[in-house]
Amino acid sequence: MTAYRSIHRWMLPIALLLIVTIGFAGSGIAAEATTSLNAFGAAVIHNKNMAAGKQSAIDDALVAAVGGTVMEMLTRETVVRRFQVINEKILNAPDTYVRNYRVVSEAVSGSTVRVLVQVDVATGRLGSDLSRLGLAMADTVLPRVLFMVAEKNVDDADLIDWWGAERRSSRTVSEGALADAFKADGFGVVDVPDPAMPLGIGEPAADADLLVLAGRLGADVLVVGTGTATQTPGGDHPNAEAEVRVRALNVRSGAPMGKSQGRSPAADPAAQRAGRQALSNAASAAADDLIGQVLAAWQQDQDRHARIELVVDGTSGQIASFVRLRTAISSLPGVKDLKMVKMSGDQAVMAVRYAGTPRSLADALLLETFNGFGIEIDEVTDGAVHVRLVQP
Repeated sequence: MTAYRSIHRWMLPIALLLIVTIGFAGSGIAAEATTSLNAFGAAVIHNKNMAAGKQSAIDDALVAAVGGTVMEMLTRETVVRRFQVINEKILNAPDTYVRNYRVVSEAVSGSTVRVLVQVDVATGRLGSDLSRLGLAMADTVLPRVLFMVAEKNVDDADLIDWWGAERRSSRTVSEGALADAFKADGFGVVDVPDPAMPLGIGEPAADADLLVLAGRLGADVLVVGTGTATQTPGGDHPNAEAEVRVRALNVRSGAPMGKSQGRSPAADPAAQRAGRQALSNAASAAADDLIGQVLAAWQQDQDRHARIELVVDGTSGQIASFVRLRTAISSLPGVKDLKMVKMSGDQAVMAVRYAGTPRSLADALLLETFNGFGIEIDEVTDGAVHVRLVQP
């Protein structure tokens, strides 16, 4: 049984979602988005104190309602990998997210009291806090990341990397550990380019040059930094200690998205192996903190740039094909809303609220298979995707 299934089976019997409706509740001028759902709670009656037992069962149901809503809002990978954060920051404070509740039914079996509670959960507040904590929302299209972390192991004369004068086809140890951690959280990872590919950057390379290269390679986020391992005395085997320092940049804007560092020791009969292990451990430690920062920055950036203009050419005489295309776009993961802006002559313009970049939307469209027609991507800009309908 996977960790996710274990959590799911623990949560679902307690938080059976019987009714889910989206509404608005609150006071004042601003309305607050809420979800109404039913949840079970249970507790043991101690010393025949029914009132205290019932309140404990209600509290159990409120936690279950908030937990069930969290599971609907986050990706599977996030629930499993970040459960400790979810428990500490969210589930330990259910009252923050419960706007109202009422006991629908209750029953006693032996020394156990069970209740069915209708709970109004503040999904707007909950979603904001989950995003602020750097937890991946289920409808977020996660970015593709390029890693450029130069590295110096024990006994190495200088830093090594894959983009410098001596081109390499593989990642450094630090980059490999970072890439594994980001992949585990659902990020896309950009491969190291072929050593024969001209990169067009000097040495030392400025951030602006690295961002241009990252964009050419299809990355949305660039992680740059250094990793250094040094030999330390003590023990029966050579000891090494490594430090990895990294920072993340938004490829589109160049804006910083977070920074982190990790330190770790390691021991091995071979000094180079000890250094590699220390570098890997240190990079993994740095990744844990950096991932949350990148997620929070990415989701905030996507909220600001959620509206993408989708221009479709070649609609004249292909209205049926256009309708099928529009239906397919609405069904894409990450598409929250799709509206017609205008349609005239041989062109249609739509506005798409999409949890991703114009490039990732274009890539998602190219993966679709259409019956009776095809599409070509003519152009992708910062805020628009230009598509052309073509006959097979």
